[in-house]
Amino acid sequence: MENAIPVIVVGYNSPKAIQRLLNSLLKAAYPGSVDLIISIDGRKGDGETGRKGEEGRQGDKEKRGEEVRKIVKNFEWPFGEKKMIFHDANMGLRKHVLSCGDLSRDYDGVIVLEDDLYVSPEFYHYTLEAFNYYEGDKKIAGISLYSHAYNETAQFPFRPLADDSDVFFLQYAASLGQFWSREGWKRFRDWYDAILPGDESPGNSDKSPGNLPPNIKLWPETSWKKYFIWYIVEHDLYFVYPRFSLTTHFGDEGTNMRVFENLFQVQLWLEKKKFQFRPFDESSAVYDVYCEIVPSGLKKLVPALSGHDFETDLYGMKSKGHSPENMFLSSRHCSKPVMTFGREMRPHEMNFPAGIEGDYFSLGNKEDFEEKNYFVRLLKCHEKKELAYWYTIREYHFYKSRLLNTGRSSKYWLDPRFFFRKVIIMMKYTYRYFVKK
Repeated sequence: MENAIPVIVVGYNSPKAIQRLLNSLLKAAYPGSVDLIISIDGRKGDGETGRKGEEGRQGDKEKRGEEVRKIVKNFEWPFGEKKMIFHDANMGLRKHVLSCGDLSRDYDGVIVLEDDLYVSPEFYHYTLEAFNYYEGDKKIAGISLYSHAYNETAQFPFRPLADDSDVFFLQYAASLGQFWSREGWKRFRDWYDAILPGDESPGNSDKSPGNLPPNIKLWPETSWKKYFIWYIVEHDLYFVYPRFSLTTHFGDEGTNMRVFENLFQVQLWLEKKKFQFRPFDESSAVYDVYCEIVPSGLKKLVPALSGHDFETDLYGMKSKGHSPENMFLSSRHCSKPVMTFGREMRPHEMNFPAGIEGDYFSLGNKEDFEEKNYFVRLLKCHEKKELAYWYTIREYHFYKSRLLNTGRSSKYWLDPRFFFRKVIIMMKYTYRYFVKK
């Protein structure tokens, strides 16, 4: 069958979440017969923490699991064949998602949706059009249905440059609704099996992730996404991302979301019927794993930069050892800048083609930039002017006693009052995150 692409729902023990996702799938449009595969992980013993907070504490896991199975069995799928997979043993999220990706061997590709998602009515049409357009492009590792809007490394919003297409390219594995082609998945799986032969525990492997952001290296062993990101960075591949989202995420507590947060709830594309794509090689909206625009894309927009070889570091989160380039274009302090730019426009890349004057960004030799610890750099998240730039909110809405003055963040670790407040806040968050309920 041409473009035989099933929808795979990945679930465990969250009845509310899986019912919500299945209801949204019923509201979507499909061009013909589409298979629905629902894969439910088995019960667990003393392994990873499962979803919590829906009907009670951890002791209700078995009850919730049985309710999920009942929902799945009773669910009617009018658009094609419904297939159910109930695993007897608990696989854990990483192996469970990998097993769903392996189902692509029987199809042209698969759409994989974890149960804490909600889909746009046009998610399937978008997937078909994007697959048909980018099929055969060796730079594309997959197609995201979710519009990436948050830089997890910098902990600030992410906004790509706008052009005449409905997509951008990001060196970041999609996990909140994604499509993998049969050939693309096989290439990843062959690499993964070579890195972890026999699907051994990542902690027992003598290999470690390559040049990845520090926060990704800290992700737990349950993360399949960490290995897919490692794969695409190592092979210089990208995912196609929509500018407006075809899925959105609910912050239900579970394997990935240990504490309820609404970070990944985004606006859905509801009524769009036709999508505009652009070839990868012609796009300026190409971003690396740090959500930084690649230098070649920026040089297309700013001829004055074309004579320099540099690494983009506009969020200021890269270490000097990240790149072999001798120059950085960064928001970090540079003692001897070759060029400087201001920061007033959004997204921040727009300040360069617009020639905004100022000294927020500097182009200079790598050794002339300050090099602070990653976690110290993250203190920018508490600065009033940084928050006022990234979010549509007036600066006077911030409490002066609770936030830092821009430019002094690293010094606040020496202030016992701030340090005490920060430690207390982080201890409370850590308790909620790690302590089992």
